[in-house]
Amino acid sequence: MRWYIFLMYPSFGNFIMSGLILLLNTYVIRVQDILTPYHQENKFFDYLFMVLDTYRFSMPWFIFYHGIRFAERAIQSERARVEAQMQLKVAELDNLRNQLNPHFLFNSLNSIRSLTLTDPKMAREATTKLSDLLRISLTYKDLQDIPFEEELNLVKDYLSLEKIRFEDRLSYKFDVSRSILRSLVPPMSLQLLAENAVKHGISKLKNGGEIIIFAKKCENNLIFGVKNTGTINNSEKGKRKGIGLENLRKRLSLNYEIEDSFQINSSENMVTAEISIPLKIK
Repeated sequence: MRWYIFLMYPSFGNFIMSGLILLLNTYVIRVQDILTPYHQENKFFDYLFMVLDTYRFSMPWFIFYHGIRFAERAIQSERARVEAQMQLKVAELDNLRNQLNPHFLFNSLNSIRSLTLTDPKMAREATTKLSDLLRISLTYKDLQDIPFEEELNLVKDYLSLEKIRFEDRLSYKFDVSRSILRSLVPPMSLQLLAENAVKHGISKLKNGGEIIIFAKKCENNLIFGVKNTGTINNSEKGKRKGIGLENLRKRLSLNYEIEDSFQINSSENMVTAEISIPLKIK
C-alpha cells in the first residue's frame, strides 16, 4: 500500500468520527449551548472549532490503530516469505543429497570391478566394506549435519577400501585435532573430498602418492579438507568441477549462506581441497 493511500484511511475515518461527535455534542449532550449560550451568531465557527478540535485529538489514535494493522500484515507477509524459502531450501538439499549416493556408489563399484580380475578374495573383502559404507551413508542421507568424528570414520573406511586396490601406490595419514571431533559437518562432505583426491590425484600418478586428511579450529571456524600428491592444470580444473563438488558447493551455500566456503588450490606438488564453515559443537 502506498503511503498516501495508507494515510487516507485514518484521515477519512477520523473525519467521520469527528462529525459523529459533533452531532452527539450538539443535539444530544448539547455541549454547544452550554459553552456559547450568548454567542449564537458564531454557531458555525463554534461547530468548525469542535470538528477541528476533535480531529486533532482523535487523529493519533487512528494512526496508531492502522499502524498496528499495517505492521501485522507486514510481519505475516515476511513470515510467509521466510517459510517458503525454508521449504525450498529443504527440498533443494534433499535433491542434492539424493544425487550424492549414486555418485559414491559408482566410484566404489569401479574399484571393486578392478579387484575381481586380480584378487577375488580382496574383492569379497572390499564388497563387505562397501556394504558397510552404503549402510552408513544411507543412514546419514536425511541428516543436515553429523559429528566430524563419524564423518572421519566414514573416510577411514573408504580409504581402507581404496588401499586394497592401490596397495603401495596409496598411503594416507590423518592430522586432526581431537578437540574438534564433536564439531558438526555436512554428511559425506569430507568423504567426497577424499574420493576426488583418489580419483583425480592418486589414480593419475604412476607411482601413486599420499593423502592427508586434516581438520583444525581457527577462531570460530572449522577448517577441514584433504591434501593429495599432484598438481592442477587448466584442463584438470574443469574436470574437478563435476556433479559431486558442485553439489557440495551448493549444500554449503544453502546450509551456511556463505559463498566461497570451499576452495581448491595447488602448491609444491600438493593439491588441497579445503572447507571452512562456522564451528558448531554437538
